[in-house]
Amino acid sequence: MTNPAGGPQPRRDTAVGVVLVGAALLVGMILLVKGYSADGGLVATSKPTVSSSTTTQAPTTTLPARPAADISVAVYNATGGGMVASKNRSVLESKGFQQITIGDAPSVVPETQIFYTSGAKADAQQVAAALGKDPQLVQALPSPPPAPIGTATVLVLAGPDLA
Repeated sequence: MTNPAGGPQPRRDTAVGVVLVGAALLVGMILLVKGYSADGGLVATSKPTVSSSTTTQAPTTTLPARPAADISVAVYNATGGGMVASKNRSVLESKGFQQITIGDAPSVVPETQIFYTSGAKADAQQVAAALGKDPQLVQALPSPPPAPIGTATVLVLAGPDLA
């Protein structure tokens, strides 16, 4: 059926009207559910999406570990008290260290210090871990050394925290 004036059919007009009203209702419902902020903008009610990105980690400085028996350690009592060096020698021996010399440090330290000679950082980190200390706190041996090191590659100045 055609409209006598040649216009669109009445059913088509009704269908288009219903679709437009339905779309308007849908948009209105979305706006009501989302809400508005005080400044007139839409308020986000969902959590922001987190996009993942690929990052590369910095290379670690973990050095290959040598057997404890192959590491030469000098342990000095730096507390001013007695038997601290021998006590820590026993701790190290129980963890497999065999090349251990002990003595008294020329001065007292407030906290244990662990030093390493060139190329022996991983050895010092093993010694630190065996003594229950943070392996990242080991330091390169200064010149002159704070105590005689002899042929050892790791120097431990055992402070009150290891007494």
